[in-house]
Amino acid sequence: MLNSRRFYKELGNLFYAIAAADKKIRPEERNILHEEILYAWKHHDHSMDRFGSDRAFLIEFEFETMEDEFETAENAFLSFVRFFKENENEIDIANRIKIFNSARHIAESVRKINADELGYLLRLKEMMKL
Repeated sequence: MLNSRRFYKELGNLFYAIAAADKKIRPEERNILHEEILYAWKHHDHSMDRFGSDRAFLIEFEFETMEDEFETAENAFLSFVRFFKENENEIDIANRIKIFNSARHIAESVRKINADELGYLLRLKEMMKL
């Protein structure tokens, strides 16, 4: 069974990688991330943290942690890749599509998708067999 805590943490890494691909995280990317959590992930599995908050907010926490630590987009992306490969059989096609769509929405939040973001999206799509 998929560990929801680690799943959300790794989504935070992935979404950080997309936002940080051009080495600059913009307010629009943060806003879309927050909207994605509220509308796509908050009701994903109804799991709660020890404080009674929806565990999906771990996505945002991990995103901010990566930013505070000045993590590279590539390292954050590779962390998600390792997680995905370890749990590939637990992540169904509907969730793969939801993951990809959230990543794409973050990439599209500032004008259009840049080359660095596109590279990550293509790698993600190929890895998830979409």
